Amino acid sequence: MPIRIVKPSPSYAKPSAYRRVRASDLPAIMTPGSPRPHVPLTLLVKEWDYFPEDRTAMIEEEPEGPDPDDLCRIAAVVHALCSRDRIPIPDWVRRHRSAIPIAWDRSCVMHGFIWDRTVENAPPACEYHNVWFDYQFISSERRRITKDNYMEFTR
Repeated sequence: MPIRIVKPSPSYAKPSAYRRVRASDLPAIMTPGSPRPHVPLTLLVKEWDYFPEDRTAMIEEEPEGPDPDDLCRIAAVVHALCSRDRIPIPDWVRRHRSAIPIAWDRSCVMHGFIWDRTVENAPPACEYHNVWFDYQFISSERRRITKDNYMEFTR
């Protein structure tokens, strides 16, 4: 029996060999009521690692959306990835900073031992944007990033 698509994906989310997820796509798919709000940022990190030839296109357009915290989250992740891989940071990234500390994922608990470890093991971009995640978030199957070996990737 053939598979029938009941609800097609929005045009910005269609997978393609030529069109990777872009930072400007993320606000539209980071919906507050989603059961998996971390998936869009994780997808950006994974595609960043697997398609290095598309990195410039993935970050050239500034994201726009109603939630300034989401824009800060996106900017912090892009900043950390650019720093890690020695790619020039787009101008729009530096415009998004949070006045209060926020986690990369809305479901993260922002107190206690796990939060303290996350802040302790965060890349420098996190402090600039006041958005917190640890090195493990920007690691992949291809690269295991830790606080100890981060400088090897940024030289």
